[in-house]
Amino acid sequence: MPTVEALMQPSPYSVKPDASVAEMVKLMREHQIRHIPIQIGDRVIGIVSERDLGWMKSPAIVLPDANEIPVRHVMTANPYAVEVDTPLTTVVSVMSERKIGAAIVLKEGKLAGIVTVIDICHALVEFLNSEFSDR
Repeated sequence: MPTVEALMQPSPYSVKPDASVAEMVKLMREHQIRHIPIQIGDRVIGIVSERDLGWMKSPAIVLPDANEIPVRHVMTANPYAVEVDTPLTTVVSVMSERKIGAAIVLKEGKLAGIVTVIDICHALVEFLNSEFSDR
């Protein structure tokens, strides 16, 4: 049975909770990522997704400058996290049940990677192509 390590994106970018939302968004755009772990030292304390930031685009909401908003105010605390040896089926099932787009992957409690719904979809396409290409 494959583990989450087989699909994870290793060594993901991360930011500290006191970083500004503007800094985080810049990093996400530069590296074309939609989810970013939030860390204090080696400990992952949260995650921010592109979707989490959608409310900031609403014209009905008056916001301070994104340079003034710390990431801790927009992050989801205590994100779904698993160890590298967790079966992939377990991770996919939990992500589906909870309707979450990413799982933090840890190795001995430290950030090792991230796996997203997009990563899972790419793997599914590869599997389907290999299974049904001869038919």
